[in-house]
Amino acid sequence: MGIKTTYRKVMDWNHRIDKRMQEPVAIPDVEHSHHICHHCGYGYYGRCCPQCGLNAEYERFTFKRLISNFLDIWGLGNRPMFRTIRDLMWRPGYMIRDYLGGHHLSYFPPFKMLAVFTIIIIFIAWCFRFKDPLVAQTIADVLDDVEGGPSSRKMLNYIGDILVYLDENDLYRILFQNVFVVLAAWIVFRDKGYNIVETFFSQIFINCQFHVLTLLWMLIAWELPPTVFLPYYIPGTIAFFVLIFDYKQLYGLTFKQSIWRTTLFILLVFAIYIALFILLLLAISLVEKIKTI
Repeated sequence: MGIKTTYRKVMDWNHRIDKRMQEPVAIPDVEHSHHICHHCGYGYYGRCCPQCGLNAEYERFTFKRLISNFLDIWGLGNRPMFRTIRDLMWRPGYMIRDYLGGHHLSYFPPFKMLAVFTIIIIFIAWCFRFKDPLVAQTIADVLDDVEGGPSSRKMLNYIGDILVYLDENDLYRILFQNVFVVLAAWIVFRDKGYNIVETFFSQIFINCQFHVLTLLWMLIAWELPPTVFLPYYIPGTIAFFVLIFDYKQLYGLTFKQSIWRTTLFILLVFAIYIALFILLLLAISLVEKIKTI
């Protein structure tokens, strides 16, 4: 078998797989049965009452329903949660595109999913005493090595306190970092037609994807992955390739275009962090000068 023939077969296989990935979740058939709402008494056709939203399949409160409602709080009893996890691993960009296109009920809400996975990761890390040794310890080491006057030390201590607080409060840190990640993604991909709010939703889903990868890492390596500058617990090299895959699907890019834009996105995140750090230094310096007046 020649090289050209093998290449054509590989490309054909890749095309078929990619086409299958793009297929959205099947929407349930239209329900034509007539129902009388148990809550408001309204007569209607369909699965839910259009007046109050009650499901047509009324069920009595049983022990099974009690367990199901409790699990739904964490997404464990909800079918869209497992479907969302599957698609975040299999077709993340296409899934996010479907969600932004109106397929909201097919997937688990991104904010709720992010909160659930963050709590699970924090709980597992606490139970097994996993901790990231890079952030808090690195901050302390840097502050110990800095030379300067009392004013400089004081400013760095302020910044250190802020970074340590964010390191110890993962949910706040993730939300804080996502603000800058969203801004960078919106600037880099603004020509693709998504506004900044839609970009925000897409980044929350991508964050959920990395949370799933973090849990897999913890189960395999039995440790918490090292934190990088992005709001993910996955090492930078892995995060880079995952983002290339995500953005290729989400924005309809080729691999070369996705590599270039992902690189530009990461550099812009760095630039925003540096700009924020400089502004923070200036603000602390200004406050200190005002106090001395």
